Amino acid sequence: MVIVLTIITIAFTFYAPFYLKKRIDEIKPTKNVFDKFVEEDHGYPWSRDQERKDSYKKALEKKVNGD
Repeated sequence: MVIVLTIITIAFTFYAPFYLKKRIDEIKPTKNVFDKFVEEDHGYPWSRDQERKDSYKKALEKKVNGD
């Protein structure tokens, strides 16, 4: 068991960084779910900021009208 863990540790310590540096152009970062939510968030009726309330109302009207 110790030998297996040692081999895995060595692979991740030495080989993984080399592998990632070698393929730096092929690796494209993706947006996670939270980033997408923040970008598409329009606010809520209970928002404190008036701009977010207005944005929420506009998005709600747009959704109700089917635009």
